[in-house]
Amino acid sequence: MAGTARTSGIVLLALVASAACVTLRSAPALAAAEPGRALTLVIDHGAKIAIRRAPAGRTLAVAGWKTPFGSVRRLRVVERRGNWFAVESDVLENGVVGWVPVTAAVRMRKVRYGVEADLSQRLLTLRENGRIVFRRRVSIGASDSPTPSGRFHVTDHVPGTRWGLGCCIVVISGNQPRLPAGWNGGDRLAVHGPPGSRQTIGTPASAGCLHATERTLRALARLPLGTPVVIHP
Repeated sequence: MAGTARTSGIVLLALVASAACVTLRSAPALAAAEPGRALTLVIDHGAKIAIRRAPAGRTLAVAGWKTPFGSVRRLRVVERRGNWFAVESDVLENGVVGWVPVTAAVRMRKVRYGVEADLSQRLLTLRENGRIVFRRRVSIGASDSPTPSGRFHVTDHVPGTRWGLGCCIVVISGNQPRLPAGWNGGDRLAVHGPPGSRQTIGTPASAGCLHATERTLRALARLPLGTPVVIHP
């Protein structure tokens, strides 16, 4: 990493091409993740889905069936109007909601888990069917590269040992709009371990990602793709 000793979401994320899109409407006000009531749309093998500005509106972005890391892509449902779903996606900017129709190319899946991160308290909460499984301390972005708040979801699970980022990297759908000067590790957000042997849990130490302990990472690595992640300021 050039120009900084901090590690954010994912050194390997230089592989990710940023998705350009215009700002539409903001997602609804942040609320707790809603496991049990939340839905994700799973895109079928080989399919591509047009995400539109409004129901039956112009195409905003196209979501293929695979993420840049090779996982089957999910679209997080935040609203439904008749035969249209409002979704957030890794191919849209933070806070942007697009619309996709009910189609044979997507399958609906219920979500029973939810993750919340409270940046002010530096706490991560995992829930199952609304019940708290655990609350644990995490590191957040430093003052010049703060972790963005918003509504996201888990897109990929990637081994972290190759990059010295703990056992597991949990990639989420958001991007870091305020990268540190000289940063060349990509802009996707993730939860992973502190770089090397540094003990930074509970401090503002990253380039935007959340740093967690091995114990926490191993639990998060078992979460299904599409699990909602809400990051509160």
